[in-house]
Formats: sequence, structure tokens, C-alpha cells
Amino acid sequence: MTVNLRDLVSQFREANDRESKNAYFRTHVPWVAPLAYLNIIHKPAPVDALHEAVSRLAIPLVFAQFLAVQNGAILFSGALSIYGVLRPGQLLNRLDPFSLPPFDIDDENLNWPPCDQKRFLAIAGYGFDGSRVCIDRRSLDIHLFQREEKELKRTPAAKWDDLDGWLTSEIARLSCLFDHEGHRLTTEAQTLPETRKPS
Repeated sequence: MTVNLRDLVSQFREANDRESKNAYFRTHVPWVAPLAYLNIIHKPAPVDALHEAVSRLAIPLVFAQFLAVQNGAILFSGALSIYGVLRPGQLLNRLDPFSLPPFDIDDENLNWPPCDQKRFLAIAGYGFDGSRVCIDRRSLDIHLFQREEKELKRTPAAKWDDLDGWLTSEIARLSCLFDHEGHRLTTEAQTLPETRKPS
């Protein structure tokens, strides 16, 4: 079953919430920037772009199903970004902040991961230091690769058993770091997950 991100972030107050053609904008946080939102959840990926990306990048079915419900997200004022698919050649309209697409999974996987590119697919990143979250195409485990100085470590710093478990636990953890209105209650460094040895 695919996690619905809008349900997972529903405890934050509605403040000038908006819906555009591309995304849902939840909990306006103008102290971050005039048009900033705590959570931006993109609408389902275009079917043609998703099929093409699944084939080209060997996206596992579980993540393809996720993208068919929500094509990526920018959560907790950029603390966690989940990548999405774009149509080839899709142009950005920087004049309309409510039309911006998700981070492109193609771009985010260029020269990535630092280890086995056939095995791991980068699906998300943490804004504090650029740590990456990858799905293992074989086992469907989720791995965190932390950034150390300017490079990413080659061995994972943490592991979750599946996509839904990672999303549910990380969104619950991050939700506790923000108040009901979307103010961060901790240092930005604490938005990173706790590292633990992969089992």
C-alpha cells in the first residue's frame, strides 16, 4: 500500500493552503520566505513520463506506485525532498513559484550513487547536508548515504526495511521537530536521521 503524504502532514495548521495544477501547498510559513510553505506535495506523475522513467531508470514498482500517487515532495521547509519524474525537455517557469516541478530523479541520479549504480537508485535527499536516500533495486530496502565533507560516504549510515516504513517513520520524526504552525523547534542539523548500523 502506498503512503499518502498529505495524510501524514495533516496535523499542521491550514494557513493560506493552496492547490495549483502541479502541487498542494500546505501551511504557509512566510518567516522562511514570502511564498514559502512547510510542505509541498506534487500531484501524480504524468503517466507517459512515469512509464518512460521506470523503463529508463529501472525504478522499482513500489516507488513507481508512490510516484503515481504523488510525484515527489518538498517537506518541512526543504528538510526532506523526495524526487519525482519530469517529461524530457520540460521547461521551468521561474516566474510562477506555484508551477515549479519536483526535483528531477534523472538529474539527482547523475554520477550517483557513489557505489553500485545498478543496485541503488537515489529517491530523496536531506537539505541540511545533501545526504541521499536510496532504494535497493534488489531487496527494496531503503538506505541513507551521508555526506562527509564534500563527498558522500560509500557505506550506508542507516537502513529501513521498506519505502512505507521509511516515509512513515521519518515524517513522524520530522513532525516532532516543528510546531503546529511550522516553526522549526530544533537546530537544522537535527533534521537528519540518527545514524545506525545497517542490519
